[in-house]
Amino acid sequence: MKKLIANLSTREKRYACIENGRITKLEVVPPDHASSVGNVYLGKVTKVLPGMEAAFIDYGEKKSGFLYRDELPSYQEAKRNGTQKSSVNQYIREGEKLLVQVTRDETGTKGAKLTGLIEFSSNHVVYIHGIDYVGVSKKFKSLESQNQWRSMAFTHKKADEGLIIRTAMEGKSEAVFLKQLHTQREKYAQLLKKATSLKKPTLVWRRDSFLESILTEMTDVPGGELHVDDFTCFQELKKWQEDHESDWAIFYETGPVNIFSQAGIESDAEQALKQVVRLKNGSYLIFEETEAFTVVDVNTGKFTGKAQKEQTLFETNMQAAKEIAYQLRLRNISGIILIDFINMEQAEHRRAIFDMLKTITKQDEMRVQLIGFTELGIFQLTRKRTSTSLSEKLMIACPTCLGTGKVDSAETVAFRLERELMEHRKLEEEAVLIEANDAVIAILFGENDSYKPVLEEMLRKEILVTILQGNDHRYEIKRFGTKNELMKVRENLLT
Repeated sequence: MKKLIANLSTREKRYACIENGRITKLEVVPPDHASSVGNVYLGKVTKVLPGMEAAFIDYGEKKSGFLYRDELPSYQEAKRNGTQKSSVNQYIREGEKLLVQVTRDETGTKGAKLTGLIEFSSNHVVYIHGIDYVGVSKKFKSLESQNQWRSMAFTHKKADEGLIIRTAMEGKSEAVFLKQLHTQREKYAQLLKKATSLKKPTLVWRRDSFLESILTEMTDVPGGELHVDDFTCFQELKKWQEDHESDWAIFYETGPVNIFSQAGIESDAEQALKQVVRLKNGSYLIFEETEAFTVVDVNTGKFTGKAQKEQTLFETNMQAAKEIAYQLRLRNISGIILIDFINMEQAEHRRAIFDMLKTITKQDEMRVQLIGFTELGIFQLTRKRTSTSLSEKLMIACPTCLGTGKVDSAETVAFRLERELMEHRKLEEEAVLIEANDAVIAILFGENDSYKPVLEEMLRKEILVTILQGNDHRYEIKRFGTKNELMKVRENLLT
């Protein structure tokens, strides 16, 4: 049974998907690192690149986005009419304004990937403005029903609209379909109207990707359990459950203990950031993420096996292949991935590794393409990138070793401290004394200490602080007690 644990009680939002007692997916969204995928902006063309058939778009963020010719409604219209020309200059010009949507977040030095084909989705229908297309889920139980919905979509859609009929539409009425289609058309029309009143590139519509991700997890399977610690989100999800007659069981957790800790997965979540992953047989993996690609090194460690050397290496690589596929999904590692398996002499062993990865990566919601082994024995694959990895979200280059290693960011440590403080919110003490370095305190209290009174009100306690020196992002909750006694303790610490 699938189980979701959603931790929304603090500013850093998280949810974990648990299957067969193990976390298979972990989504973490710090308040300043929310994904822009799905957001709609008013953009302005800053540079057209005929050689790449693309353009740079200023959409109001720090870096310009990248838009390919094929993602333009004007090109799609010419393609429908059979009048398309190859040069992007025929369809877009510098200074032109247009609605764009983010399809891939910016990462490192690369700007976001954009599209002019604006897409909105519901549990039943995906609506795309600017392209002539109809698709029907292949998961329909009946081929006849699939064909009926394809015909229905072609009957009601306009020439510049794309529609994808999702599995949840099977068994539903035409009235349900038309209602959702009308809603999506109205949403696009309203955004277009809003954009015409804007003078410079800026955000037009923000997608609630976190809640959508949870609903997608729930839609993918007929039933399961969801535990959430935020009452507003609980109410929205209960309404969704009733509207869709879902078999999911939804629970609101009000206990003082962090919901991840309560479910016994806090330590598992923290392990997803570790560079070294230990395997049960004593071997281990090392993950090295770079801007260009990710390298995974397989080591035998203490595993020697009871059979011949070749069989020992093969068994280690097979176990490693399973764990690597799991870790790539858990850590959301994407792009080019190179795996340095322990060298195997027999071709059938390499084929078995390939077949194992081919089977297990089918469970990944992201598209994984297996290339295979190089002449040097390095296994190559790619995983579709739509957002940053956990490491990119939650860690920074180590200031001590000048970027050759990584440590927890100030944001990660501050939100960990916030969650721990929230576990003590029902204690009767008047105040709490904490020690932390200034970067962690700055994140915890917010800009100009604006979040400090909010946090103190939620805790029903005054927060006293002593600053730790150095660049290490760490903290310690020293004591709970009355304000006066903790002020004396703080004075002693400072002297």
